[in-house]
Amino acid sequence: MNMLQEANNIMSASERRLLEVLREKGPQTLENLCALPDLGWAQVLLAVDHLSRSHDVAIELIAPCEYRVSLTGASA
Repeated sequence: MNMLQEANNIMSASERRLLEVLREKGPQTLENLCALPDLGWAQVLLAVDHLSRSHDVAIELIAPCEYRVSLTGASA
């Protein structure tokens, strides 16, 4: 497996984990997601970026520098 394929597999695992957390616990702040022990902040940010571009999650500004991530209707 080359490096690009490994990176794609890691992203898929990160995305699955974030979707799992959002399904179990409901909307979460970006800060809470970045505090997950099994994912680094960069993995969380990249996964949220990809999931938001594919319309699986929505990102909402709730206070200055504070964002809430939630599932969209298609992912719930």
